[in-house]
Amino acid sequence: MPSAELSLAAMGEDSPTLPPPYTPPPPVPREPLDCWACAVLITGHNLLVGAANLGIFIVMCGGALLPSAAMLLYGFLCHPKFRKTKETLCPALLTPAACVTLLVFGMALVLPFLILGLAGYARIVRGLHLGSCFLPYSRAMYQGGTAPRPPAKESRPQQSKAWV
Repeated sequence: MPSAELSLAAMGEDSPTLPPPYTPPPPVPREPLDCWACAVLITGHNLLVGAANLGIFIVMCGGALLPSAAMLLYGFLCHPKFRKTKETLCPALLTPAACVTLLVFGMALVLPFLILGLAGYARIVRGLHLGSCFLPYSRAMYQGGTAPRPPAKESRPQQSKAWV
């Protein structure tokens, strides 16, 4: 260790400052036209990522809700109150009681199937890391990095004891 770092550590300072080559340079603001162009590109990128999220959501939740939707559709279409007399869509097995049963089970299964669809959507999005694909608009305002951050509070980590 160089003598300067030893003397800083010996004086009791917790974290000596890093030498200049290791500190990141401050971000440079962009020109107004360049900022506008980058903002348009970032907006387009974020819209594409949002559209991908929406497409995955529709496919996963729509696929999970398909059995419940089929039960509700046949329950409504084959019930004698809604059915026209000349339709051959409904078989003879679907009596009015069977149609009501389809309606009840279809309504009861909407929530569990929706939860399954949302769980599948969350797993796919987490696996593809689509949540981290959104770009912050600070990239449009500054070159070569992120926006300047406020200085962090300097505090010593508290020692904690845990009973085992």
